[in-house]
Amino acid sequence: MIELERYFLKTLIMFMTLALPAVATAETYHVSVHGSDAAAGTDAAPWRTLQHAVNTLKPGDSAQVGPGIYRERIEFTRGGTAEAPVTLTAMPGARVVVSGADLLPDAWSPFEGFDGAYSHDWAWRFPINGPADLTHPADKEHELTGRAEQAIHDGRLLRQVLRREQLAPGTFCVDLDGNKLYVWLRDGGNPSGTDLEASTRTQWLAAAPGVSHVCVRGITFRYAANHAQRGAFFVGGGSRGWVIEDCVFERANGPGGSFAGEGHMIRRCVFQDNGQLGFGASGCHQTRVEECDIYRNNSKGYSNAWEAGGLKITLSRAFVMDRCRAVDNRGAGIWYDIGNEKAEVSHCYIADNDEAGIFYEISYSLHAHDNLIVNNANHREKPRGAWGFGGITLSSSEDCLLENNMLVGNRDGITFREQNRTTPRIDGGEHRVLNRNHMIRNNVVAVSQAHNIGFWMDTTFFGPHPKGHDKSDPIFEDPKTLNFRFENNLLFPLPGQPNYLYGCVWRSKSKQANSAAEFTDISGIADSSRSGDPQFTDAIAHDFRLSSDSPASKLGVGVRDPERIPRR
Repeated sequence: MIELERYFLKTLIMFMTLALPAVATAETYHVSVHGSDAAAGTDAAPWRTLQHAVNTLKPGDSAQVGPGIYRERIEFTRGGTAEAPVTLTAMPGARVVVSGADLLPDAWSPFEGFDGAYSHDWAWRFPINGPADLTHPADKEHELTGRAEQAIHDGRLLRQVLRREQLAPGTFCVDLDGNKLYVWLRDGGNPSGTDLEASTRTQWLAAAPGVSHVCVRGITFRYAANHAQRGAFFVGGGSRGWVIEDCVFERANGPGGSFAGEGHMIRRCVFQDNGQLGFGASGCHQTRVEECDIYRNNSKGYSNAWEAGGLKITLSRAFVMDRCRAVDNRGAGIWYDIGNEKAEVSHCYIADNDEAGIFYEISYSLHAHDNLIVNNANHREKPRGAWGFGGITLSSSEDCLLENNMLVGNRDGITFREQNRTTPRIDGGEHRVLNRNHMIRNNVVAVSQAHNIGFWMDTTFFGPHPKGHDKSDPIFEDPKTLNFRFENNLLFPLPGQPNYLYGCVWRSKSKQANSAAEFTDISGIADSSRSGDPQFTDAIAHDFRLSSDSPASKLGVGVRDPERIPRR
């Protein structure tokens, strides 16, 4: 009987196996700037365009791209599966560039009356919503900044002006009514026959809703005529499981990328010199950004108070930044704003950004730990409106844990901004949100230019506002009722500077304190922090390592595994 059962089981397995469709063999295709889309797509007969390759890929397939500049927009209308993603990758060692710009080498005419300026036919418009809607944001401050056009000569962006009479060496102007592009090169030469380029595409790559499990590797994306808040590399809602590795996103007019969806990995990428942001993300959940560099973004000078700097995340759950560098951005380095939940920033090097190193605003449950945060928010001696910015700033946010960070030389170290704020939530509804339920422990906060700990709480608890703002917007929360906890931090102020600010400096009841005991006395908030020199190896040389016998090491404060932080 047992042998008969075995026979039937083997027979059943055989028939089930025969009934299954054959699994397609994964293919590897090839693309070259010297190829043809009519070719076979092999190494010997490569295709010409990335779009043709992307249209052909099936789950498990990959396209290897040879060196060169590909002047096209790529659109993914289908992806792969979790087990068999589709892959678009540079060939090993190949320098692959996807450009949003086209060459305009010929047909330039002298512009009469401007010795050195030349004109070229221009057929492109980049509207936001309607044909006449060309600036974003549409306000006087961004009348020029908010335009999307780019002109490039010899690999350098020319400066845009709005009117022809404003032309000068190194500038360009677009006359949309006359369909002309005017350029005045830095040397006053004729652009004909040169490598004069202009951005004619608003995106490098875009994915249709729901396209998932795509891998993009080793490609440089450069120049795009995109507006603020419109990423030139766009992964939209409903997508899952994108892997973006070893890519460069640079010199877009707006953000380098915009990401939504779930479960993405962005690894070892560089976001640099983009006009508004390195990248933005909204509704982007369970996503990790690892070992990425975010450098010198907001090169056009969009308003920092609106949305500009290294990056900005909104309404996203469990969006993680790990082992990244956010350096020299014109705005915040890492900015979470509006309804984020369970964010994590760890083992990052965040330095020399114009405003906060980490800015966590009207959001929930940040875990920031083991970061080195240096010299942020020091770009202006008397900043206009940028109150309360420091190494880490929590602005009307709840349930945050800041631990084992090293904050050195920022304008303020760790700060709490408070106003009367609400935020939408990921799962719906609008909720009032406050700074409360925070744990601040085991951090080193040293040589801040103003205060190591700042309670920048613009509330009536600290007295009336000198401009009478409270009449229409009163708040009266006593911070000691909001569950702030400070444990085992090491604070080291500059000579003559206080460790603590308790209340905005313009509020009549604000106070300053030097020791944790004095802070507890004026605030009613328990604090077991200590004051002392952490004894960095060489702070002037930017070497913030600690010896085993330093006070910081003995207290067990600061970064626990400094080797995980990418170096300067």
